Amino acid sequence: MKMLLQQMKWQFILLARNNIISISIAVTIVYALVFFALEGLDNMYKVLTLLILNDPAIIGMFFIGLTVIMEKNQQVLSALFVTPINHHVYLVSRILVLSIIGWACALGMALAAIGPAFQFLHFSVGTFGICMLSCLAGLYLVCYTLEFMHFTLRSIPLLMILINLPLLNYFEVTDIRFFDLMPSYGSLSLITHSYSEEVKVSTLLYGYASTAFWISLFYRMVYHAFMARIVNA
Repeated sequence: MKMLLQQMKWQFILLARNNIISISIAVTIVYALVFFALEGLDNMYKVLTLLILNDPAIIGMFFIGLTVIMEKNQQVLSALFVTPINHHVYLVSRILVLSIIGWACALGMALAAIGPAFQFLHFSVGTFGICMLSCLAGLYLVCYTLEFMHFTLRSIPLLMILINLPLLNYFEVTDIRFFDLMPSYGSLSLITHSYSEEVKVSTLLYGYASTAFWISLFYRMVYHAFMARIVNA
């Protein structure tokens, strides 16, 4: 635990020095101003959901991929992996730090849009789940391409499929049950139901279970790919 906290501290410092935290805060402030301008809009909850799913997801997927690519190009990874640092600590610390940043940005947008009128626990688990899934997807992708342009071009369609397909059912564009089984659906369900006062317990349980299942599965896939293609390559 001590090593994990130390790594998280360094990750925060590195992200701050690379202006990633300041960029995230600036984008959140812009979204907050937009929400203030749209105050009273009938579909505010749906606009909020759309932005909450995409903004933290972009922070997680792009920033974690770019930081690994930068460290690889600067020969930091080679030096890091000959130290006693546990590889789980390396991966988890990055995922947690970017997820905390994404969650904080999502929380700021929600407070600007609808005030404190939501279930904090369901909202936090949902946004944190989206951030972690996006970070893991970004890490998995970067295991197969360490070229900046290739990573960017491949991450866009991956982000669209992972995050936005379940939104089609939410916006009633489609009614495809398969989308409800996708990795991000559990987090989407928790976020949207955090606005409601009356929610079925079974719906919440499915949201929590689905989020935990996909994060666990994604992490196992990422760890094996990371060890095979980056650490032991």
